[in-house]
Amino acid sequence: MNVVHVPSTLKPLVCIWEDLNTGQLDRIDACTTSEDVKSILAEMFNLRDYREDLKMGIIIDLFYYTLQFAKENNFSQEQTSAFFSIVKRVHMANIDTPFGNVDAVYTYFKELLFCHSVNRPPYSIYIFSVIQVKLIISYVINTYFRHLKLYKYAYTPKIRMDISFEYIGIPTNQLIPVEDDKVEGIEEVVPETQVEEPVEIKQAEITDTTESMEGEEIETDELNDSKNKIKTLIASTLQEQLQQMKVTIDHQIKQNDDIITSKIKAVEESVTGKTGKGSKTKRR
Repeated sequence: MNVVHVPSTLKPLVCIWEDLNTGQLDRIDACTTSEDVKSILAEMFNLRDYREDLKMGIIIDLFYYTLQFAKENNFSQEQTSAFFSIVKRVHMANIDTPFGNVDAVYTYFKELLFCHSVNRPPYSIYIFSVIQVKLIISYVINTYFRHLKLYKYAYTPKIRMDISFEYIGIPTNQLIPVEDDKVEGIEEVVPETQVEEPVEIKQAEITDTTESMEGEEIETDELNDSKNKIKTLIASTLQEQLQQMKVTIDHQIKQNDDIITSKIKAVEESVTGKTGKGSKTKRR
């Protein structure tokens, strides 16, 4: 059974010459083909079966293209060693746990770069310039972090989650069916004196079971009767309350209608009075 590893705390440190020294870098620089570089990397990091083992092949490709990026941007041996170690440590931090830790890994990557771009010994040293830091960030994000979940999928164990539910009021079945282990060709011999006792016991068990079932049926009927009474009481109470609400609402509607009607009559009377006065004035 695989134990899920809890991710450890990531502490960024200066890692120059940690994985590649000057002699190893000289051997790599002397190579003329990519296969020669991969063979040397496989020998250094004990990944000799990278042609058959897909996981080893992925690591070899990661290391190879990291060195190619350093070569294309004219990194010195110090910068190449530091950059190689940064990528290697970011990868190890990613596959340290099968759980999602993208934010923690990216923060760790930025802190590692900070340790190699600011002159503050012994906590950090100045190796990469601002332009080189931007190039490294762009390269790592577009290559490694873009495929971060694929690396995690390839190098971390699969997690299976089993979920069980327990409902309140429903007893859980704790009985586990056990199959009888019988050997074929062998019959169990029962003495004649012991034949009648199990029959009596079974009859007694049947009687007890019948009585218990009858008691359970009585309890069930009583429970159903009480439920029906409660439902009837609730329904009658709701009916009364609804009837009262209906009467109250009808009364309020009638009052509002009376108020509106009286206001309309008052407006009509005022308008009629004004028109009557106007007509008398014209006749004069």
